[in-house]
Amino acid sequence: MTSVSTLDPLISDMSLLKHPFYQKWSKGELTKKDLQIYAKEYFHLVSRIPGIVERVRVRADKQHHPLAGMIEKNRIEEQEHVELWKRFAKSLGISEQELVAHKPHATVTAAVMQLEQLADGTFEDGVVTMYSMEAELPKIAQTKKQGLCDWYNLSSEDAQIYFDEHLKEEEHLQVWRGVTVDAARSQAIALQSLQAQNKVLDGVCELCGIMAC
Repeated sequence: MTSVSTLDPLISDMSLLKHPFYQKWSKGELTKKDLQIYAKEYFHLVSRIPGIVERVRVRADKQHHPLAGMIEKNRIEEQEHVELWKRFAKSLGISEQELVAHKPHATVTAAVMQLEQLADGTFEDGVVTMYSMEAELPKIAQTKKQGLCDWYNLSSEDAQIYFDEHLKEEEHLQVWRGVTVDAARSQAIALQSLQAQNKVLDGVCELCGIMAC
């Protein structure tokens, strides 16, 4: 058994910051329409993350794991983040009604379903799934914030607050790091989680007409 932090090299190797969509974001090569598509599509993942954490929490409860209470705290915060994403979408001119009513691309739907299915495995599977999603969030959030300011004139509180919150992800990460996992299985689960996360962005690229996804 080992700490989930041993997954860090794999997570770095498959970083979402290497994905063509985020590369274009950081270079100012996206249009406002691209960002609007992203906001509506990615909302499908953002709105499902509380449920993914809930799956982990349920399994922690069954094991009487001492971190169950902290995992529930993570879930509550993830639910609050859904509202913050709505504010980000609003800064792009997308109403809450439009955001909630949006039907995501099939590729995005399949990728999010894969993440949910990973969390439907063992407690450790769920922890690895979440750690793989959150380990680089501070770095990703900072890159997105900078891009919004530098290239897209989106520096308002509504535009920035979701990403500001994810600069504070260390508290969540400390919870996941408190769980030991099987080295080989955790590598396999992390790989699937990272592939699914990149697949979400692939779906956004398909809709935006961005190549090399």
